[in-house]
Parts: sequence; structure tokens; C-alpha cells
Amino acid sequence: MINLFSWDDALATGFDDVDLQHKKLLLIIDDVRKLLDETGKDYALRMAKDLKRLTDYTAYHFAEEESLMKARGFPGLEDHKKEHAAFVERLRAEIATVGEAKPGDGFQFYRFLGTWLLNHIAKSDQAWAAYIRGKTEV
Repeated sequence: MINLFSWDDALATGFDDVDLQHKKLLLIIDDVRKLLDETGKDYALRMAKDLKRLTDYTAYHFAEEESLMKARGFPGLEDHKKEHAAFVERLRAEIATVGEAKPGDGFQFYRFLGTWLLNHIAKSDQAWAAYIRGKTEV
């Protein structure tokens, strides 16, 4: 199975720490993909562990982004925080049901993770990055 989601320099925000965090999130999502061929208890245990790691790192990354947006006065901060919160809720819901997953559920969730993250970076993150770059270049 190939990795459907990978970093593209067109996604760069221009903030090195944030871009490195985005790359790490994609690597963790790829770790989730690598488990999709496994079954049974080992699958559930390892998937729960990777999803927990993804949730923890996502929370850290989102806090870093939100802090940057707040410090620079980004007017869309509250809406951006809502997007982040909805994603974290979805992660938590998946962790709670990973032991009951049926074949195919994991791949669908993997597709959701990668699609959501890349779309979020390409749209929402680019919006705050452009705003902040515009303010700091003046």
C-alpha cells in the first residue's frame, strides 16, 4: 500500500517550526497507514497507541499555532480553534472505538486524517500565515 499523503513544499507556511510540525503529523499519519494490514489484538493495541501519539502531538501543534496566531493578532483565531477542536474530537472518538473496528474502517480513517490535514494546511493555515507575513513585512 502506498502512502497517499506526503509533504509538498507548496504547503509551506513560511514558519519553519510549524512546517516541521506539519511534516511530523504526516509521518505519524503514515504510521497509522502501516498498521492497516494488521488484525486482531495487536492491531487494536498498536493503532490505539499511534492514535494516542497523533492526538498528543496534534494537541501540541495546535497549541503552538494558536499561540502564534494570538500573539500576531490573527482575526480568524476563534474559527481556526473550532476547526482544531473538531479534529481532536474525531481523533478521540476513533481511539474509543478502535478495538471494534471492522476491515476497511482503518483505511477510511487514514484517508480522513490525511485529507483533513492537507486541506487544513492548504487553506486555513495558509490564511493565517499570509496574514502574519503581511503584518510582519510592513
